[in-house]
Amino acid sequence: MADLAFVLLGESVFPEAAAVAASAKRLGIELTNGKSEEGILSFEIASGGLFFVALMNAPHPDAPQMATGPTSVSPDEAAAAPAHCMVTAMGLQGDEMTRDTLMAALTSTVIDNAPAVGAMLAHGVVFHKAKLFADLARLGAEQGELPPEIAVDITAARESEERMSFLSHGMSRYGREELYVTCPIRGKGALDFVFTMVRWLLTDREKMLPTGETVGRAADEKVTIQRVANPTGAGAPVIRLDLAS
Repeated sequence: MADLAFVLLGESVFPEAAAVAASAKRLGIELTNGKSEEGILSFEIASGGLFFVALMNAPHPDAPQMATGPTSVSPDEAAAAPAHCMVTAMGLQGDEMTRDTLMAALTSTVIDNAPAVGAMLAHGVVFHKAKLFADLARLGAEQGELPPEIAVDITAARESEERMSFLSHGMSRYGREELYVTCPIRGKGALDFVFTMVRWLLTDREKMLPTGETVGRAADEKVTIQRVANPTGAGAPVIRLDLAS
């Protein structure tokens, strides 16, 4: 099984094997037998598996058309990236959450040593800002927890003249339902609420949100839990939460 990630580059510059291994070691990841051949770095992961970084001297083909969100690079930045790296790990152990935590950390070692603009895990729908991705990936490695802000993507859309929405992408990978949260455009705290809900549902895997019950940002806020069709028109029904403010 192969796990993948991608890094957008502002310049076509390839990281050095020794530098990548040094970055990994600071995260407690031992990379051995590092080799650099024809634009491909290869390593053995001491805990099990293989790690590869391949330089692609061309723009990422999907970047200009990809979705954007609160943590993503701008469409112009993504389209202007002249090169990208494909990051691959093979033979990682554990479930999706465990492998993605390690994969994010491995991807951060490339960001540390290349002129990175953005990065994403392969199941993502947005390229996150490279520094943000790396910072959260390192924190996840240190704490041994999946960084939800980069493992579950959030996109925004306008619902009306007065309301907007946030939609999660990636919760289903971890056996959870996607979230669809609407809120006033001039409201406050909605995005923080979305990330809080994502983290809560990923951390407490037994927690269920029955239709018709309520959740809220405070004890006096009662937001009814609904289930509706995914607004993208594809995939399973999503949990809809309509914030009043």
